[in-house]
Amino acid sequence: MTKKKKNPFSPKFGSRPHLFVGRDGIIEDFVQGLADKDDLHQNTIITGIRGSGKTATLSAVREMLDKNRYLVVDVTSRDGMLVSIIDECIRSGGKWLSDWKDGIDSFAVGALGFSFGLTRKESATTHGFRYAITKMLDELMKKNITTVFLIDEVHNKTQDMQEFAVTYQHLVRENKDVALLMAGLPDAIHDMLNDRILTFLRRAHRVYLKNINRELVKAAYVSEFKTGGMSFSAKALNKAAVATEGYPYLLQLLGYFIWKADKKRIDINTVDQAVNYARVELFQNIHDLVFHNLSARDREFLVAMAKDERESKFGDLTARLNMKSGTASRYRQRLIDAGVIYSSSYGNLAFALPFMHEYLQQQSH
Repeated sequence: MTKKKKNPFSPKFGSRPHLFVGRDGIIEDFVQGLADKDDLHQNTIITGIRGSGKTATLSAVREMLDKNRYLVVDVTSRDGMLVSIIDECIRSGGKWLSDWKDGIDSFAVGALGFSFGLTRKESATTHGFRYAITKMLDELMKKNITTVFLIDEVHNKTQDMQEFAVTYQHLVRENKDVALLMAGLPDAIHDMLNDRILTFLRRAHRVYLKNINRELVKAAYVSEFKTGGMSFSAKALNKAAVATEGYPYLLQLLGYFIWKADKKRIDINTVDQAVNYARVELFQNIHDLVFHNLSARDREFLVAMAKDERESKFGDLTARLNMKSGTASRYRQRLIDAGVIYSSSYGNLAFALPFMHEYLQQQSH
């Protein structure tokens, strides 16, 4: 009896799915750019709406890097991040940092009034994060090791993130062998780039993760399902690709449920049923989180948009909401900055997330 192939689609957050579509160019640009200190991709900021593949892209970069050539420091932006960075350096780079590590007496949170303090055995002096990371990088550079910082969910709300960003700027000025790849939601990146302390990050290369081309979705589905002995009818394939709207998380969700149906020949009914299952998960895992993290007036703006079929005319929205144009413009821009809506054409707005129209109609009932 032939063992059935494991479902290759992974709608689970935080890990790189087996089928990872449409991000190869971004990953290759960053990895190839590591060979040249002057390459613009060495300091890159990735942004995109929830479910667009930011964390998966960071994971893919980590997997691609030669562990004998690069020390990868993979952390999330939060309180205690500086200690996590040193932890990661020691854990992942122990074979290169053994002598330096043996000289540490202690390091801890809060020792210097920000978030980090390190004490060496040969001295009672407590040093800060910049001293610690610089000394480690000096040791790594002696062994021709490049240190790559991967930071997920970046924002400017913690002092640790600000301290890291300022320190990293100095490391670049001092010609340390470092590279930086950060990922975050659009509004968090917007706030960070407008932070007066972090202005140098505006010079970083920026990538917005757009939805994947429909033909690429089709090709990926055909290829992946073929490995499981399954095939689509032409109409079913087109319907599946259209339903995803090129949104990476929905591509995984829909693929997962179609595969689970275990049909040798995938027809429209199979796709329709999978769409219904996928939509429930999408609403629960993405739309609920996005919607309830917005202000009451932002949500009111979205509900007003949902009264239109496809696009909403800005002039109609101001009348519907009984708002002055200037006030409505502020909410429009906030929602655009958050990646929830976009300007689809002059004077018109549309939802950035698939099935947001249907979700909002459910909320209003």
